[in-house]
Amino acid sequence: MEIEEKQITDVPQMEKKELYKIAIETRNLEIGMFWQRSNYFMALNTAIAIGFFTQKAGPYGIILAALGAIVSLLWFFVNLGGKYWQSRWERRASIYEQEVAPDANLFSASKETIRQDVEESLNRGEHKGFQKWLDKKILKKPSVSYQMIVLSFFFFCFWIAAMAVYIIVGKSA
Repeated sequence: MEIEEKQITDVPQMEKKELYKIAIETRNLEIGMFWQRSNYFMALNTAIAIGFFTQKAGPYGIILAALGAIVSLLWFFVNLGGKYWQSRWERRASIYEQEVAPDANLFSASKETIRQDVEESLNRGEHKGFQKWLDKKILKKPSVSYQMIVLSFFFFCFWIAAMAVYIIVGKSA
């Protein structure tokens, strides 16, 4: 079905504020979905691991390890896709913010501004010792979603190693 040109021109253009709001809401949705999917894959990996480590000698170990590897590899790729869309919407939010509220410095803030904000927030208290060490680690800006992507990849590596050990031990037993 073709859309007539007249229908498109009759629709009023969206205001940039509305586009900014949509970008923020979609970005937040993507982050929520990222964590929901990760929780699902973590629970699935846990169930497979319970089956793998509690099963008696038999043919199921290799099947469970292979299933764990496949599930972990899917989890890794799903995480990559989720991060892709999150990044896309963060960029859109930054662009619309610059047009709607150029002085807001939320998504469009420079790295220097962001670091200064975090440093000032952390320096509110008199942090010493371990807390001071933690503050330094926080200022390195570790990505939460990146860590989850790395974890999903390590689960894949674990299942490959578990499969190899199961095969080697199974042949020598």
